[in-house]
This record gives sequence, C-alpha cells and structure tokens, in this order.
Amino acid sequence: MNINITARKLEVSNNLREYAEKKFSRLEKYFNQLIDAHIIFSIDKLDHIAEIVVNGDGVQFYGIEKSGDMYSSVDLLIDKLEKQVVKYKEKHSSHKVIPLNEMIHIEETAESGRKVKFNQVSHKPLDGIGAYFEMKLNKMDFIIFKQGIMDVKENSIDYLNKNYAVLYKEGNALKMIEIPFAMIQENNFDPQKFITYTLEVKNDSPVKPEIKFNKSKGTSILAMSAKEAIKKIEADGAEFIPFFNTETKYFNIVYKKGNVVEFLVPAF
Repeated sequence: MNINITARKLEVSNNLREYAEKKFSRLEKYFNQLIDAHIIFSIDKLDHIAEIVVNGDGVQFYGIEKSGDMYSSVDLLIDKLEKQVVKYKEKHSSHKVIPLNEMIHIEETAESGRKVKFNQVSHKPLDGIGAYFEMKLNKMDFIIFKQGIMDVKENSIDYLNKNYAVLYKEGNALKMIEIPFAMIQENNFDPQKFITYTLEVKNDSPVKPEIKFNKSKGTSILAMSAKEAIKKIEADGAEFIPFFNTETKYFNIVYKKGNVVEFLVPAF
C-alpha cells in the first residue's frame, strides 16, 4: 500500500515519517482493498498540522488535526480517522453501492454513437462560495463539490463520502442543491426533499464576496440512472443535466463535449 508523505514549510525527518507510517498501519485491518494514503504536514504559526486523504474499498476518507507538536497531531489524526472509518463501515456494511469502475462500463457508447466518459471531481471540501469561485475560475456552468459537515460531538468536521452538493446555472439564475444531513445519516434519499438554493450575487470579488444563498421551494433535480441520463440529454438537446444517480446515490452531471457524452461524478 502506497503512503505518500509531503510537507509544507518544514522538512519531514525519517523518525516522523516512520512514526506516521507505523501509526497508519493500524488502519489497514479495516480495508479489503486499501489503495493509497496521502499525509500532509504543515506548520501555521504555533500549530503543527497533520492532514490525510485515504482511498480504500471505493471510499475516500479525509481528516485534519493540529497540536503543539507533529507527533501529537499524528496521534490525534489517526485516532479520529479510525473512528470515522469504523463509523462508516458499520453504517454501510449492509448497503451495496455501485463502484465507479462498474458504472463506467454501463454503456460504452450512446445510441447516437457518442462515446461515454466519466470524470471525477476533486475530493477537496468546499463551501458554496468556494464552489462558486471554482466554477467561475474554470469557466464552467456547473460543478459538483464535496461539503464538510460539523460533527457536534467530536467538535470537528466529518467529511462523509456522500456529502456532495451541485451548483449550476439555470437560465440567468444560479442554483445549488444539497442533501439534508439526516438523509445521509439514514442512507435514505428522497430527491423531492433535497434543499434548493438560488444564489444572489451582489459582489463576486474573491477578497470580500457578497453572495446570498436563498432557499427555494421544491427541487429541480432529476432522479435517474446513468443510462437514462444519456438518453435524456440526447433527446432534450440540452448542453448539461444535473441529476441524482439512483444507482450510486450521488449527484452526477451529464454533459456534451464534442462527440462525447461526459459525466461529472464524485471522487470515490
């Protein structure tokens, strides 16, 4: 299993590297297939920060901790990540989700002869304003982004894998749709009860943005499979369609790019 360790504003000693790898090894027992882990060390004034991204069993886990020294930060980080992994495994042990590598092979070409391609979004957590600027920077009309949820008991952000939102242009308006946290916890999704916002952009300066998220009644998100999404975008002639994938239980966006039908999907 590959563990990649990088650092910002400091050099990682061999002792710290070995310590982090040894601590992380206790998590391997929770995975059937542990693909990789990326540990980032950084210093901000007096804070020694340890951050980690782990990919395993088709799921991505994220955690960050800080303390007065890096070894303590590693201890806190691995303890927190272990709780997160155990919690996730217990909650999803009886729930089957179609992995991305299976979904890619649903259909290699659309009925029109277009090729089909899947693109994963960044695992980097964002808030709505950050997602807006990311979309603007990339000159896109849509974005799927991972949200962070505050865990009140742990007093920290819990980055659950299904906690994604979609932001997109609808005519002259900007819409954002997110899934209520209760649905994520209960693993019971009702697209008719998703939360919809209309963005009111008064000032989109990155320095001091003024962007309001006004709740709208109802939801315009469609619930369908990837195959159904391909057929719909071909039939409607739309440039893109955001939808809730009924097979994977995640937000997807299907769009046309030349002679290719592409999907934007969460990072697994």
